[in-house]
Amino acid sequence: MSSANLAPTAILDHTSPEVAQTAARLGAASPSPREFLRAAHRHITSVMRPVYSVEERYPVSRLLREARGSCSQRMACLEGLARAQGIPTRVRALFLKGHFWAPRLPLLSRFLPERSLMPWPQFFVDGDWTGFEETFAPLAELALTARHRFTNRGVSMFDAVESTPVDFFGALRRGGDPRAADFDLTEFVVEDAGAFDSRDQLFERFNPDRSRMGRVLFDLVYGGRPIRREPD
Repeated sequence: MSSANLAPTAILDHTSPEVAQTAARLGAASPSPREFLRAAHRHITSVMRPVYSVEERYPVSRLLREARGSCSQRMACLEGLARAQGIPTRVRALFLKGHFWAPRLPLLSRFLPERSLMPWPQFFVDGDWTGFEETFAPLAELALTARHRFTNRGVSMFDAVESTPVDFFGALRRGGDPRAADFDLTEFVVEDAGAFDSRDQLFERFNPDRSRMGRVLFDLVYGGRPIRREPD
């Protein structure tokens, strides 16, 4: 962990009034880092409309102001609010198979790339890095009550982590959990390219911009449209 995990960036512009004031308000009622992350997640869920978007470089201040964002954009908002509260963050460069998104984007299933980049947030709390998937509880605890693994059909990943194990890293299997196979998502992971101090640094290394044709197709079919929050 270094100062770079707390610094404001072009995307994580947590010194902006929109981000700093929201974090201060949430922090006043959520003293511990873990409580703050849960409160910030619930705040984002309540005030931001989930929409389809492939734009990865919007500043967090803009996303909060417009009150709408994709799964990845809302994750960025959680990172920005965390940094504003003094909680260090980083992201892992997680490359997923393109067909992982087919249930979410059925009309584009024939045009999905072989792999896509998913910036996966981590937060430094209690002396260690905690993944976004365990914002609300350890995966083993979530597995006790979840009905099935994350399917990418109903709620988005951002919303799902509150009650469903989203296990891209095989944590349940490594921990010997008897239900590991029920929630394992490692089959969709092409590569874990390691940790980066910020989304900005990650995108300098791996350009997230889609091809012009891919962006046109996406925007034509799904761009800006709402994502339903109903359970699978």
